[in-house]
Amino acid sequence: MTDTIEARGQAEDAEVEAAEALAEAAQERAERMRSDVSEAAEPLGPKPRRLRRPGRGTVVAILAVLVTAASLAVSGYLTWHHREAAGEHQQSAEFAAAARQIVFTLMSIDAAEAEDSVKQILDNSTGSFHDEFKIAAEDFVKLAQDGKVVTDVTVKAAAVETMSEDSATVLVTATSTVTNAAGADKQPRSWRLSVDVVRDAGQLKMSKMEFVP
Repeated sequence: MTDTIEARGQAEDAEVEAAEALAEAAQERAERMRSDVSEAAEPLGPKPRRLRRPGRGTVVAILAVLVTAASLAVSGYLTWHHREAAGEHQQSAEFAAAARQIVFTLMSIDAAEAEDSVKQILDNSTGSFHDEFKIAAEDFVKLAQDGKVVTDVTVKAAAVETMSEDSATVLVTATSTVTNAAGADKQPRSWRLSVDVVRDAGQLKMSKMEFVP
């Protein structure tokens, strides 16, 4: 009887040991599966690097570059604007000077040199004014010579009113003193003239002239 009880106890102990072995094996298997799943969930390749905020020195350098670029842009614009203004000023002065000379030539009359005066007027004019004055040129010379006309002219000022690249309207003020065979009083007279100046074959010439109040 005692042997039977001992045998039964040994059998039970064997079953317990077997059960414990199975439990340990199952636990190890579960841990391996969790490890495999964890490895599969990790992204392939190296982990992304976190971006570092730029340091103070880097920020200062970037700002310096931006300020320099902005300064260069402003400097370039100012240089262009200065050249543009200088070019317009030079062009305006050129038209004004041409108008002054044209008015002086037109109004300066000397009976002894009337033909030369007419030639100069024709050389410095174009368009309809040139054509009309050419028709009246002989009468102009005859009147000047017969009347012994001498006119002294002083051009006071010339200012460009409107201007394009090849033309301008210039307001000219002048005074003149006339002597002639009839005994002119030699009192100076003031004049205001609107002169249209155009570029003709590279030369500035008068295309129109009007007396204005």
